[in-house]
Amino acid sequence: MSDAQTPQERFDELYVTSSEIQITLNVSRTVILGARMRGMLPDPVLVRGLGAFIWERETVTPYLDAWKISLASRRGELQPKAPETDT
Repeated sequence: MSDAQTPQERFDELYVTSSEIQITLNVSRTVILGARMRGMLPDPVLVRGLGAFIWERETVTPYLDAWKISLASRRGELQPKAPETDT
C-alpha cells in the first residue's frame, strides 16, 4: 500500500463488497445470499444498519475465482481447450 492512496483506494485494495461481486459476476444479491448459505463464500463482515457485506479481498478471491468458473460453465461461456499440436 502506498501512502499516497486515498482511503477509498485502500479500501478497494483490501476489501470486496457484495455490490462489487454482483457487478463482477453478474449475479443478484439473492444469489450471493444463497452462495453464502451454501458455503460457497466465507463469512463476511456485516455492516449493521446498511445490510452490506464486506469480505477481505485476499480471503475471498479464491472463492470468487472458483465461482466464476462454475458460472461460466453453466452459462456455456467456457471455450474448449484447443488440442496441442506437435511442431
